[in-house]
Amino acid sequence: MKQPGAVYRKLKEIRYRHLVALYRQYFCRSPENCRYIYRYAFTGSDQRPHEICLCLLHQKNHDSLEEINLELLDVCEEPMGCPKCNAFVPRLNKEQVKALFEAELQDRETKQKKYPEICALEWVLERSVVGLPPFSWIQAGYFFIKHKLLKIKIL
Repeated sequence: MKQPGAVYRKLKEIRYRHLVALYRQYFCRSPENCRYIYRYAFTGSDQRPHEICLCLLHQKNHDSLEEINLELLDVCEEPMGCPKCNAFVPRLNKEQVKALFEAELQDRETKQKKYPEICALEWVLERSVVGLPPFSWIQAGYFFIKHKLLKIKIL
């Protein structure tokens, strides 16, 4: 069986890997991650729903279409990705992504669905700590006397 320290190091490594994956997901240059993108859904003449991405870079309000200046409204021409967009700014920063990750780890159901290996390692650590009885002064005295007697080779 692995020592609790080795299991804890593995747990930290896996948590770090998941956090880096979230950083990659939230910082890739796509319209979902741009602070200025607003997805506008409408029904076309064919009665099917359509969606376009509006760039609200030059607007006062970046979250909604209220108080919008139509002369400065842009349509995002890169709906699948924005590798060439000069106006791209990530929607979240590192601290917000880390807080989001920590919130997911606090929610038990989300953690079980998205991060089962973290749950398993935490369970192993919990079981390794639960099995140890608390160390008392009587036990300390017993082990000290036993150690001294073994040194003298009486036992």
